[in-house]
Amino acid sequence: MSRKAKFIFGTYIVAALVTLSLCCAISYSRLADYRRAAAYSSRAAFETTVKAVDSMGAALKKSLYATDGGLCSSLCGQVYAGASAAEAAMLSLPFETQELENLASFLNLAGDYAYSLAPGAAEEGFSQEQLEQLESLSRQAVDFAALLRQLQMDLNNGLMLLDSREELLQNVGEPEGQKLSAALLDYESGFDGGAFEYDGKYSLKEEQQAGDLSEEQAMELAAQAAGVDIMELKEEYSYSGADGRRCYSAGDLMICVSSRGLESMGRSRLVSSGRLSTEKARQKAEEFLSGLGLEEMALVSYSDSGTIASFNFAQVQEEALRLGSGVKVSVALDDGSIYAYNAENYSYDTAELSWNTDEETAARQLPENVSSEGVRRVTIESDGGRELPCYEFSCLNSQGESLKIYVNADTGKQCRIDI
Repeated sequence: MSRKAKFIFGTYIVAALVTLSLCCAISYSRLADYRRAAAYSSRAAFETTVKAVDSMGAALKKSLYATDGGLCSSLCGQVYAGASAAEAAMLSLPFETQELENLASFLNLAGDYAYSLAPGAAEEGFSQEQLEQLESLSRQAVDFAALLRQLQMDLNNGLMLLDSREELLQNVGEPEGQKLSAALLDYESGFDGGAFEYDGKYSLKEEQQAGDLSEEQAMELAAQAAGVDIMELKEEYSYSGADGRRCYSAGDLMICVSSRGLESMGRSRLVSSGRLSTEKARQKAEEFLSGLGLEEMALVSYSDSGTIASFNFAQVQEEALRLGSGVKVSVALDDGSIYAYNAENYSYDTAELSWNTDEETAARQLPENVSSEGVRRVTIESDGGRELPCYEFSCLNSQGESLKIYVNADTGKQCRIDI
């Protein structure tokens, strides 16, 4: 290699090294900025959690002394807002918050319980039982807030380390000192986040009682629904549990039966162009339900694809549609056979209903800026899964928009509005 070539080659190497060094320096600077931004974001999330839990605890404590309905309702809103803010902030902390399930369930429970109390508290304040529940939540919230403030102080004084989402190198040991996640996990292990009874989405639900169908009866029911001899059924699988579900096949048909009754049925064949009318298919669906002993049903909606007609039926009790309890029946329009059946939402239990308000009284709950286009008796489910007897008013507002207003027939007050 000539002297000139060596000089040029060396120049290129030096330039490459200088460029690489500059790139490394820039990348390191940016990485440091990213780390500082992540650390700041994590600290901000933790500070938000501390403030939110502190605010929630203060509102719960104030609720123990409130007697005015408006103030009681306002404090319920503050508790709900604090719990929601704390839960959202905890999701931004730099560690897996799924491990803190008791703390998360407490925040959800406290917020939802306050939310469920707000409507009644606005008029009547809190009952003695509700005050006892609020006092229990208040003690836990104050305890949790005190822990978070102490952890925040330790973080600020350097006695506690904030977790990082960066993966540590295996040959580099973790820095000494307790981390925030470990401190919260220690508190989590002794924390009582158990739910208590109230009508909300985090309340304890009663387990559905198992039915009394035996294995032989379940197989007979499956054969009856499929319209085949019991010997033609082939058991595909079964498993124990509250419902004791068993599934059978018969040709292209799959039938699932629980210990309470027929649960689902479906065919896998292709349906050719339809020859039956929708009305004839509806009659087939109703005959099928009648054969199962499900006669107290009312059609609420249907669809027709040209090959399959599907009908949604709601259970009827005391002339009211149980909107949360019903079945769906699909009929093949080429031969009128039952193509599919779904009763997963059907309730075999009778609802406890109190119709203390008549339709005329319920109609007085409608605002002046809407006009009623029709009314029917229905039951809807509360957040806690309890069935509420209601008058469903189909209305139009002043702009011609449709909405439904539900008036609780037990209390005589509005309980839901769908737009």
